[in-house]
Amino acid sequence: MRNIIALSPMYTEDSNNLKKASLNSSYRLSRFNAQWNVPEEFREDVIAVYGEDIYAEIVAEQCHLTLLKPADDWLAHISEDFIKRKISYGRLKNFTDQKNIFIKCSDFKSFKAGVYQKVTDIKGFESLDLETTVFTSEVVDWDLEVRCFVLNNKIKTYSSYWRNNTYDTDSLSEQEQKNMSSFFDSFIKKYSSTLPDAIVLDFGIIRGKGWALIEANPAWCSGLYSCDAEKALEVVVKSCIKN
Repeated sequence: MRNIIALSPMYTEDSNNLKKASLNSSYRLSRFNAQWNVPEEFREDVIAVYGEDIYAEIVAEQCHLTLLKPADDWLAHISEDFIKRKISYGRLKNFTDQKNIFIKCSDFKSFKAGVYQKVTDIKGFESLDLETTVFTSEVVDWDLEVRCFVLNNKIKTYSSYWRNNTYDTDSLSEQEQKNMSSFFDSFIKKYSSTLPDAIVLDFGIIRGKGWALIEANPAWCSGLYSCDAEKALEVVVKSCIKN
């Protein structure tokens, strides 16, 4: 078996970094072709996939992979002790009268997540399926946001990606590292049983409230930012189960 990881045909910095990281590993990363079709002769050898969510789902079906991810409504069941804001989950149609909220699709990205003064301000709202499931949240200010690739309840690699309203992948301070680690340990002790063994968790600091969970994302479609690509690759592989 050749231990192939199917890469999206869309070239990105993340996929290129994973490709480089695989050179010293037992994995072979292949883009195959632009039709999102893995040739029959390779399907048994594909053990994982990395790319856009829709691409990953299509390849998973072809190659008999189970893609690990949290339950769609998982975030809505996390204690406010860890999220430090009000979060709701439901059908888009149930939130159309709400104002000044953060809203995001719970699965495939039908629209751009963000803060909307009115839900109907979403671009292309008139064409959206109102049965789409979404998360909504009260609006908070994030001073810092950090991505963590997690395997077996341990952070394998992490990177900041947002600080003081701007993109920022600089290293955390020693105190920030210590505080994040402590927060993660408390969180994972309570919620590890609700998560796959391989997952991406985003944490951050809410202004005036402290460290909080932002969200969970599947490793097979999550951006790396400045995470160690070799360590992230291992989490990606473990986030896909060969059936």
